[in-house]
Amino acid sequence: MDLDASVKEKIVVHAGGTIRIIAYVSGKPAPQITWCRDDGEVPKEAVVETTGISNSLVIKNCRRQHQGIYTLSAKNEGGERKKAVIVEVLGESARPHLSIGCINIYIFTFISSTSGGGTIQILHWKLILDAGMTREVKAMAGTHITLMAAIKGIPFPTVTWKKNDAEVPTRADIETNQAGTKLEMRFCNRGDCGDYTLTVENPAGSKTVTCTVLVFVPPIVEVDVKLIEGIIVKAGTTIRLPAIMRGIPVPTAKWSIEGEEILSEGNVKIDTDNFSTVLSINDCTRNHTGTYLLTVSNPAGSKTVALNVTVLDVPAAPIGPANILEVTPDSMMIEWRPPKDDGGSPITNYIVEKRESNKETWGGVSSGSLATQLSITRLQRGAEYVVRIRAENKMGIGGPLESKPTVAEHTFMPPSPPGKPQTSDLSEDAVTVGWTMPLSDGGSQITGYIIERRHKGGKWIRVNKKPCKDLRYRVLGLFEGSEYEFRVFAENIAGYSGPSPISDPCKPCRPITVPSPPVNPRVKDYSKTTADLVWIKPNKDGGSPILGYIVEMKKADTEEWKKVNLDDFIKQCAYRVKGLEEGVTYRFRVRASNMIGDGEPREIPESVTAKDILIPPEIEMEVTCRERVTVLSFLSYNLFTRVCFSMDLLFEWST
Repeated sequence: MDLDASVKEKIVVHAGGTIRIIAYVSGKPAPQITWCRDDGEVPKEAVVETTGISNSLVIKNCRRQHQGIYTLSAKNEGGERKKAVIVEVLGESARPHLSIGCINIYIFTFISSTSGGGTIQILHWKLILDAGMTREVKAMAGTHITLMAAIKGIPFPTVTWKKNDAEVPTRADIETNQAGTKLEMRFCNRGDCGDYTLTVENPAGSKTVTCTVLVFVPPIVEVDVKLIEGIIVKAGTTIRLPAIMRGIPVPTAKWSIEGEEILSEGNVKIDTDNFSTVLSINDCTRNHTGTYLLTVSNPAGSKTVALNVTVLDVPAAPIGPANILEVTPDSMMIEWRPPKDDGGSPITNYIVEKRESNKETWGGVSSGSLATQLSITRLQRGAEYVVRIRAENKMGIGGPLESKPTVAEHTFMPPSPPGKPQTSDLSEDAVTVGWTMPLSDGGSQITGYIIERRHKGGKWIRVNKKPCKDLRYRVLGLFEGSEYEFRVFAENIAGYSGPSPISDPCKPCRPITVPSPPVNPRVKDYSKTTADLVWIKPNKDGGSPILGYIVEMKKADTEEWKKVNLDDFIKQCAYRVKGLEEGVTYRFRVRASNMIGDGEPREIPESVTAKDILIPPEIEMEVTCRERVTVLSFLSYNLFTRVCFSMDLLFEWST
């Protein structure tokens, strides 16, 4: 928020003129704007003008009663800003009531002349002091004070300024000329307060006017730094929060906590004078812990400080109810929650005690532990007990939390039998046994399961030494080919359930799987209608003899594989695929099968285009016929040659 550059912190206007104060206000959200004069309402003649970027206060044809300190306040959710302007209205010289005094003195003197006659010379003495100087000036500390008055006189009068009937401070800047006199105090402080008297004097007489100067000093607060950092007191003692405050005029003090004003009542007392304020709280409790805000204010502003107080006390009682988790004839398990209020100091331990419900004496059970769960042992079967828990911190032992009376006996039954076991994942010496939970846990959490096995019709033998927490167990140490049966027991704190139904018999044996893929399948030869495939048998038969092989093919531009040997397995590691279309590109793959099923296929890496392989014929003559053969006439002779070819040839002899 800024004032217009033409508006100073003090405006001097002659009566009948116009007072205009322009301020530029901005904020988000848009602030709420209010005007006041001397902490009260503005004159009814004042007109407030508002535009998109400025806010103006205008008083036309102003009078002396319009002077004072005008304050503009702008406030939104982000805070509040204030600007103050001192307005002084000077008297109107044309109006006689604005003059303190006007003295005219006429002195007649006869002056002789040589002709026997004479002339009369009139001496006119005059003194005027304009009363337009305000009778009271209010200024903020650090601003400038200007006192002005118009002076006229014949001869021109002498001017004297006084403060409280003494010399004005040396730093006061006094300027006097034919138009009047001005006293200015720059960067005023509270030492500049007082009555400033202006006296003018000439032979016509003397006149005096007095102006009271009030310097407003924003309040300041001084508190011990320990109070700001935070003090710690014990419950039942007195909290004392002193603060020194200064300001002109004397500021007022307001104490608050969590947005509510603190009043002096009951064990709370507030003592405030012109220089200090003290908040005292007698017999304090934990509820008095918090941040106390002290706000001191006067017309020049306000100041707020925060003082932190922590009140230490014993802990509150643990949060109930005390839960009895388990009960047996000689023990019980109890659980509780920590106190909501630890008294301002960490819990050091819990004190747990018990007594029989028909007795008054408490017996110690546990101390020195921060655990909120405890097993209480050495109880008498059938006796009824009450347990109490108390928290302790460095301030002492807090209030108790008591449990409801509880009898030391089982309150639940053994669980019902688990579901019928099922066997899976057999190997030559092991099997996995699984089962379902019992329909009832007997009122107590199931702690585990016991598994037993036997040869069919034989004696039951326990399998696991420690109870099993899961619903399945891997039984080891079995003999391949032997037939076994299994049953399961559930256990809770009350004991074991009855046995589950007996499982179906099972025989441990080597696990059988499908075979691995054939090794290194390839195309050995091909033509325009056939392709000869070969491969090596799989590395693993899956534990069962390989029954044969399956060959599949597809055209290279499709995704669908078609089985080639539809009728039966291929027994050998070779196969001729027939019925290919000439010029079409094919892909092939081979998989092995056993009694479990078909294994994973292995694809031949290269594609094959159905066409004949053309190889030029080769001719090799016998050695005796290679160059020249000589025979007798009329005798027969034979020529022998060896011809290599890949398809039908046409043979022709010529000489």
